[in-house]
Order: sequence, then C-alpha cells, then structure tokens
Amino acid sequence: MRRHRQTFGLTLVEMMVVIAVIALLLSLAITALRRIENSAKEELAAGTIATLAAACEQFSDYGYRYPNPAYADFDFPLDCDGFPAEQIEVVLEGALELAPESVSITLNDPNDSGCTMLYYFLSRVPACKVTLGEIDASLVTGIDKNGTQIQIDIGGRVEPLLRVVDPWGTTLWYDYYDEDCNDFDEMKESRKTFPVLTSAGRDKEFRTADDITSR
Repeated sequence: MRRHRQTFGLTLVEMMVVIAVIALLLSLAITALRRIENSAKEELAAGTIATLAAACEQFSDYGYRYPNPAYADFDFPLDCDGFPAEQIEVVLEGALELAPESVSITLNDPNDSGCTMLYYFLSRVPACKVTLGEIDASLVTGIDKNGTQIQIDIGGRVEPLLRVVDPWGTTLWYDYYDEDCNDFDEMKESRKTFPVLTSAGRDKEFRTADDITSR
C-alpha cells in the first residue's frame, strides 16, 4: 500500500497573507501607541499650563508691586511676548526703576520672550517659585533653539533665564494684554482680567485647532 507523506509547509500565497496580517497589526499598534503618546503629551501640556496659571494667581494674591509706580496696578507678570531682547531691556529698566542701559539680555528668539519673562517675574515671589518647581523638569530649559544659554545681566550681576516649553518643544505663549499695542497707555487699557497661557500643540503653530490653552 502506498502511503502519502503529509507536508505542513505554507504556500507562497499563505505566507503573503500572514505577512499582510502582521503588517496590518503592526500598523494598528503603532497608531494606537501614537494616540496614547499624543494624549499623554496633551495632558502634560494642560497640566503645565494649569501650574503656571496657579503661579500667576499666587503672584496676584501676593500683591507683587513693581518698583515703578507707573506699573503699580499691574496684577500679573508683564507680557513681553514677541519682544526682541532690546525692547525687554527697556521694559525691565522702566518697570524695575533701573538705570538706562543697565540691563542686558541674551535672548535670540522673540517667540521665547513672553514665557521667559513670565518665569523670571514669577520666580521673584517665593510661593510662586515653589509652584514652578512642580513643572516637569524636561519642560524647563535655559537653552534656546540654537543651543545658546539665555541669561540676564543687571548691573554686572548675571543670572540664567528659563523658558517653559510644551512636550513638543515649543515655548508656551503668555498673553496678558494685546500684543498689537503701540504704547504704554494702550497696553494698560487692553489688559485681560487674567492672563492666557497657550501651547501650540502637536502642529507647533499657534492659533490652530490643536492649541491647548488656559482660557
């Protein structure tokens, strides 16, 4: 009697089907992981913004007063978003009643200026400084996008400056008054009741649908 030997190998078609199924499963797994990662980053960004907002409340409750009486009715850190370093120097000299040209700031990107100066002013209030310590260390940096150390020199005393970025690496936006103001009086008139803090989100572009904001 002739016996037929059974073979258990896969045909080429069956192997291609298996490979296609594995590729599909991998694609679904990668997509799910990306969604989880993005969701975690969104939560981290929202939490960071909430922490900064809490520090702003503490700043206001503390009753920080700028040395210059002209700024006495400002309840929150000054909004310097979009300011070049030279303009921030003038603002600080005025608000803190410092001698002209006594402040020198190393800050190359005006897009970093708002949150950097927010952090600077909040750090001047002890309770706020403690709250800032709750921010994930990976989101606080003293280095700009070009790898340059950002710092401030006041009368020869050099201190590091820090900026807060979102999980996608973009500096947060700090908006206390209309950035289109042309003079100090307009700025005072356009102040918001409470500052707005914004992350550009995944696309790294502000004023788009994926922005994460404290508003």
